[in-house]
Amino acid sequence: MDAPAHRELDIQARGRIRGLDGLRAVSLLLVLMAHWSPLPYLNNVAEWGRGGLVVFFVISGFLITRILVDLAGRRREVEGVQLLKGFYGRRFFRIQPIYYLALAFVICISLNSAVREDVIYHVFFVQNLSNVLLRSDIGTYGPAAPWWSLAVEEQFYVFWAPIVIFLRPNAWRLSLLGAFALAIGWRAFAWYADLGQANVLVTFGNLDSLAAGAAVAIVISTGRITPAVSRCFSVILTVGIVGLCLLSLTEMSEGILAFRTSFVGKVLADVPVYMIASSLIFFLAVGRATTAAKVMETPVLVFIGKRSYGAYVYHQVVNYTFFFFVTPHWLEPSFGVKPQLHGPGEFLVFTAITLLLAALSYKYIEQPIFRLRDRIYPTTR
Repeated sequence: MDAPAHRELDIQARGRIRGLDGLRAVSLLLVLMAHWSPLPYLNNVAEWGRGGLVVFFVISGFLITRILVDLAGRRREVEGVQLLKGFYGRRFFRIQPIYYLALAFVICISLNSAVREDVIYHVFFVQNLSNVLLRSDIGTYGPAAPWWSLAVEEQFYVFWAPIVIFLRPNAWRLSLLGAFALAIGWRAFAWYADLGQANVLVTFGNLDSLAAGAAVAIVISTGRITPAVSRCFSVILTVGIVGLCLLSLTEMSEGILAFRTSFVGKVLADVPVYMIASSLIFFLAVGRATTAAKVMETPVLVFIGKRSYGAYVYHQVVNYTFFFFVTPHWLEPSFGVKPQLHGPGEFLVFTAITLLLAALSYKYIEQPIFRLRDRIYPTTR
């Protein structure tokens, strides 16, 4: 009776997973809602943006680990160092080109002096640490402020890839348990020591979200998806939903500012989000979330999801360019116009511009780079 399920699992787990692009799109829209709130209520819920980031981390942890597990399975055919080189090479061509392009643009038109002064940290993807050590606020880097999360992911790749490729599965599992403990422990320490935004800016504070996605990839890689495993993820999903509802009630009763500075808000708020996201990814991967997959396979969501990385990189650059370059250097001198965009107008205008820019970038910059990448570092999948 298990054979058909295992065949389905093989197709889903090793090929394209239906619904994952849509989940990326939802994550992106949550981030955009937090930055350009379309409604007054949403403007008071910055956790929408944090929730979107947590889902991004879970997806990234899942996809990267899925690739690494496949590479680890080739150790008998190819040296580990070569596998690691290919992995890092492919990640470079995926992440760095448009990131460096956007960084150069921000510096060239002087959108933010802090980015220019700390450019070396941005080049080497450690701006999350320079933000903590040298700057006082997550928004100091202006149009580049959201990129701290890219630094977190890059740092995760550096350490996680050798663990998966060179060590045995037992070491993977122990590492993931350590990641969960370290993340929650770090956030608790940062809250107790009143370290402010260091609770999430430092990579440690996000390891549990990345580990949640990685754990799903490792479970699926075994190919043994028994009813007990599915029930386990059903329980995780249910607990996550209940936890998220309780967090929302706590936030409403305490007030947004009190919640953000509380132990629950600083330390535990991510947990139900990554429980829900990781469970959903599991059910999508094994083909047992058909309704969710249909929703997430909506053409608009798939379109946005495939371009979500570019949209994430560009979105605050679009905003800052409009307000601090286009308006003072063109609209005001030429037309005497200083647009006031707030609420729904800001969200709709900047989301549309961002998605258009991301679509153009995907077609004319990213896809040609992907073709070059595939020639230099052929895929093993």
